[in-house]
Amino acid sequence: MDIKPRVSSPKSDSSRPDVARKKTAILDVQKPGSIIKAKPIANDITPAVKAKAKSTSTQTIATNKTKQSATVAQSAVKPNNDTLKPIKKRAPFKPEKLFRKVRRQLDKTTNAVVKHGRKFILDRWENIRLYRRSVISWLLLILVLITGSFAQTVYYGNLNTTIASAAGGTYIEGTTDKLSTISPLHATTDTERAASQLVFLGLLSYDNANKLHAELADSWSCDDTGKIWTVNLRPDVYWTDGQQLTANDVVFTVNLMKDSTVNSTLASSWKNISTTAVNDTTVRFELQTALMSFDTSLTFGVLPKHSLEGKSSLELASLFSQTDNPIPSTGPFIFDHTEELSGYSIWHFRPNDSFYGGKPKLDELAIRTYNSSDDLINGLFRGEVNAISNITADDLEKFDNDKYKILQLKTSGGIFALFNNDGTITSDRRVRTALRHGLDRQAIIDKILDTNNNLSSPVKLETPIATGVYESIDKLKQPDYNLDEAAKELDNAGWVKVNGSDYRMKGDQELSLNIVTISGTSYAKVADMIAEQWQKLGVNAKVQAVDPNQAQQLYLMPRNYDVLVYQMHLGADPDMYAYWSSTQAEQTGLNLANYRSTRADLALTNARSNSNAEAREARYNAFVNQWLNDVPAIALYQPSFFIVTDSNVDSLHSGDSLIDASSRFREVHSWTVGSRQVMNTP
Repeated sequence: MDIKPRVSSPKSDSSRPDVARKKTAILDVQKPGSIIKAKPIANDITPAVKAKAKSTSTQTIATNKTKQSATVAQSAVKPNNDTLKPIKKRAPFKPEKLFRKVRRQLDKTTNAVVKHGRKFILDRWENIRLYRRSVISWLLLILVLITGSFAQTVYYGNLNTTIASAAGGTYIEGTTDKLSTISPLHATTDTERAASQLVFLGLLSYDNANKLHAELADSWSCDDTGKIWTVNLRPDVYWTDGQQLTANDVVFTVNLMKDSTVNSTLASSWKNISTTAVNDTTVRFELQTALMSFDTSLTFGVLPKHSLEGKSSLELASLFSQTDNPIPSTGPFIFDHTEELSGYSIWHFRPNDSFYGGKPKLDELAIRTYNSSDDLINGLFRGEVNAISNITADDLEKFDNDKYKILQLKTSGGIFALFNNDGTITSDRRVRTALRHGLDRQAIIDKILDTNNNLSSPVKLETPIATGVYESIDKLKQPDYNLDEAAKELDNAGWVKVNGSDYRMKGDQELSLNIVTISGTSYAKVADMIAEQWQKLGVNAKVQAVDPNQAQQLYLMPRNYDVLVYQMHLGADPDMYAYWSSTQAEQTGLNLANYRSTRADLALTNARSNSNAEAREARYNAFVNQWLNDVPAIALYQPSFFIVTDSNVDSLHSGDSLIDASSRFREVHSWTVGSRQVMNTP
């Protein structure tokens, strides 16, 4: 379509800024220094000429505008050739080209480094040599400052941090002790009793000082007669199945122990005791005779009545190893399962989340049995276990103190050389007295821990009562070693040396003694030391180390020995009636010396039934003095119990006291097997 030019008035040009700028630009391009003179416009121009000029100007402007409009329209219709240009393909990547470029840049950088090195180092080396002492001094000073700052940082960092135990992990103890049940009714070994206490707690237990304290009980007391004992239970103890512990559980357990069909190892201790549930939280025990040490019997494991009631004796025996539905627990752990493999077994226990003392820090606890001490120690070296117990002092030198912890724990047991007071030779008190004089007990104690582990010597034992019970009894002593006195006493007893014989004779009879001990124990070598010393007196002493599985039937019950080197459990109470009363000098009794003394019996009987503390102590002093005079045995020492653990295990500590080896899992809920570094808190 035709585009008509727009005709505008010439006056509008002078008023438009763009036209004014164009006129200004025309003036700016004149030659420098030229003068533009304005020509005067003649005043005599005719109106006709003015009209003609005006018409010509208008037409010119219109024509220009028409051309501009046409150009704009044409450009709007004409496509942009730039957008239609074909896309150029990118040149293929040439690694050799990039390599050459990088190489050139590297060469350039290398040359620059060499140039600057020559300029600032080599060319100035002479200057450095001139000032080398100052430079070296400053460098050393800077090094000292940096080292000091680092050392200070490490030092104060160590002051503000400490190594703490970390929860989690598995504690695995290895032992050569037998473990075939966790039933408190049938446990016979220390390890079986220890495993039982992980699951079934007693009314009372022993603390770090070997003193009785409440466990499941909240309190306990006896009346003035010493025959009626009352125990109040804790109100916050629950079985793992949610049932609350009650007095009926305690009565049920005692009745199981007394049941002849159950064959409990504790039956003889409870046959004459009556147990009654006064209410849900109170139990009353009625004794036929006064017994001031009865509370030491309240450490038996309590069983759940609601879970075991109505079960036969055969069912009871199998239930304690049942894994699908284990017997509910009140202890820090619950029995989980066992692994029976060739030559050993592993008993696994998982933590009791509802334990009233707090959830254990360990994820699991296991006990692994071994057939020999060598296998046990190698198991620790191989990492099969991270702790071992029931080891002898002779084995301690095999352990590196930097890698393993050796825990020496005090016990309330006692090692004795028990004379058979019914023996052919040892029934003579003069012979027993001579043998006591001829035994250097201190030399034996010094050799027991002849190792390089910086361990403490065992506590020397002087009486049949453990040290620390009564200060007055601790002052009583056995006669010191005196070989000459021993020889005189043997001479007076008719045992004399004969020319041509190494041993003393009495007529045609040789002074010969059969010394029996238990093989594999920590005191087995003590029997050899005793025999060696007595041979210097002219005694033909022979040692027989017997299998512990055969000892009871073949040697202990028939008293088949002249001297028995044996460990006795003394406990924290001075009541030694079971070991030294003449009523116990029978096959099934524990009076293994067959000691009989009317005065000793009277003192023991009165002491155990007397509720007056001072009178009780006086009776035991009388018993000990009679015992020292009669020489039914020689007290040697109180043994230590040894546990070896990995260095990261935090359990018991050296110097702690144990009532016996079965209490070694005391406070196990706080044990750990790992560590972590933590910040100290103010």
